[in-house]
Amino acid sequence: MTSGYRILLIAVLLIIGLGMPVASTAPSPGTTEHIAMVALPAESGRVIRPMQTPEDMLLQSLDALRAGDTHTALERVDELVEQKPTFRLAHLVRGDILASIGGRLPSITNDSLQARSDIERLMAEARQRVVGTSFDPGKRLPASLLKLADHHRHVVYIDTDVSRLYVFANRHGDPELVADYYISIGKNGSRKRRKGDKRTPLGVYMVTERLPGETLPDKYGPVAFPVDYPNAWDRRHSRTGSGIWLHGVASRSYSRPPMDSDGCVALINEELQQLAPLLEPGSTPVVISEGAEWVEYEELLQRRTEAAETLEQWRLDWQSGDVERYLSHYDDAFIGNNMKIDAWRDYKRRVARNKSHIAVELDDVSIYEYPDEDDLLVVTFKQHYESNNFNGTARKRQYWRRGDDQRWRIVNEDLATQI
Repeated sequence: MTSGYRILLIAVLLIIGLGMPVASTAPSPGTTEHIAMVALPAESGRVIRPMQTPEDMLLQSLDALRAGDTHTALERVDELVEQKPTFRLAHLVRGDILASIGGRLPSITNDSLQARSDIERLMAEARQRVVGTSFDPGKRLPASLLKLADHHRHVVYIDTDVSRLYVFANRHGDPELVADYYISIGKNGSRKRRKGDKRTPLGVYMVTERLPGETLPDKYGPVAFPVDYPNAWDRRHSRTGSGIWLHGVASRSYSRPPMDSDGCVALINEELQQLAPLLEPGSTPVVISEGAEWVEYEELLQRRTEAAETLEQWRLDWQSGDVERYLSHYDDAFIGNNMKIDAWRDYKRRVARNKSHIAVELDDVSIYEYPDEDDLLVVTFKQHYESNNFNGTARKRQYWRRGDDQRWRIVNEDLATQI
């Protein structure tokens, strides 16, 4: 082993073993208690811990090592290796513990670049697991999840910064955290922009399909769930690529390093199977962010109320028949129905001339703050429209942007193909 590599290894072992601070933009940690991966009934209303998970055992071993209790650390990781012999990170931690007991560094004789890369990736996984599970949100919630639609039984919220996927149940429009899982994302991180860049997109998406594992190559695990990347906002910004899935890992592996996919989100197979019954094609939102903002419930309600009142004023102004008031809700940068703002205004004014009355009702409304964007909301609802010469029901999706004058205006509007 070269001296440089020994220094690198010592530094990483110090980070996971001796409790040095780990750089992250994750929210400020609370207690060290975490919401671990759990067996998750389809209608579970709370976090439950019927048994120790592999991640629990790994973290207990690392905690014991950090406290200098090598006996307990080795006992925990031995149990883990026996249960999960394909968990490569557990084997590496076991080697570190044995080396610590012997008072020396691990005798890693293979000093090839590939071996060094493999170890660094495993250490990154250990670091992300410690960071992700040391955060306790308490009663705080992701600011993005302003309001869940009635038919969204669950929403998936991913924070790529801490390699974590959170599952929230819908409690009358409010999100309630029920579980979280370790994940891997793209080799080059997040903010996907073009086909082949091996990045994971940030945004609000929908699960579109359920692909059984028997129809897929082994590397995707027992089941896969594509999402609707690129969505309307991505297309507006000329982002390319496709095939972003939530999927498992190859059967020869227990898990993957935190940045290891071609842009998909990969989970441990057992945990994906726990999650799978909750993912409903066409109606489960998947919000992917980098560096989540967690806020108190009162703050969430305040933001929700502002957004809901803005939407309601749009509805009232449309219903009033005053087309100029209605059009004042649309931004100069608006794009929708294949029209830019001038064409849209002309179209709406022509339509308004033949209307003697309009009635508009909205229901099943969802509101999300859009990740990685300043002051952008994505709002989806079912619209019931009646007038003297046309009646119809449609599901619509709007993107609202707050301008320098603090007014929210619509910058994108289309029919929603995914609900």
